[in-house]
Amino acid sequence: MSMHPMEKEALVFEERVKVNCFYCARYGTKWTCPPHIPSLDYKKVIMEYDNLMVVIYRRTFKIEDYDSVRTESTNDLHRKLLDLERILYCNDNSMAISFIGGSCNLCKNGCGKEKCNNPGKARIPWEAIGVNLIKTIENMNIGYNIQFPIKGTFYRYGLLLF
Repeated sequence: MSMHPMEKEALVFEERVKVNCFYCARYGTKWTCPPHIPSLDYKKVIMEYDNLMVVIYRRTFKIEDYDSVRTESTNDLHRKLLDLERILYCNDNSMAISFIGGSCNLCKNGCGKEKCNNPGKARIPWEAIGVNLIKTIENMNIGYNIQFPIKGTFYRYGLLLF
């Protein structure tokens, strides 16, 4: 895991990113994804924070383990972000919050039908709020380049605000 400070100017918000959510096979099934997330001006929310940090988690995989490692790597990063939020909270940063990369996978059997099973732990993906992750990481000039299709290594990117 690595952490990189981020300038607000590196963020790239694009409405077209949110359109991809609509075409996701899980659209409407996750409480932390559209159309269930709050209708807020997320760019404005992020700009209210003094510190932005990109947290990068790397995990290799074999082709036969792709699906399980995909979920595990998402959850590993998600838990690390929650740990960092807790540390910040305990150090007088009560408004610290994070955004995960990709959809929330905390619930092994999927999201609850009527409401989120883990409202205190679930986090919204930064793609769902309109951040073009590929362009944002490029703008940071930290030596990472997101490419598709993914081959051999998952890189998970989280955004920590405090």
